[in-house]
Amino acid sequence: MKFLLLIGFLAAVYFLFFKKKTLIPPSSDNSQEEAMIPCAQCGTYVQVKEALMRDGKYYCSHECMKG
Repeated sequence: MKFLLLIGFLAAVYFLFFKKKTLIPPSSDNSQEEAMIPCAQCGTYVQVKEALMRDGKYYCSHECMKG
């Protein structure tokens, strides 16, 4: 029983102090979402994630999309 506790303790110490932590790199999707594009109507630049799209064109607002 003591042998199992010793092995468990050593494993815990190894995982806490010696095992290298791997970091997940940021996804490349963020660069696409942060890209700025011009509005097809007024030319104002807007982020892709906030832009409105109709007929393959990007618009900054509903007013520009209607006009």
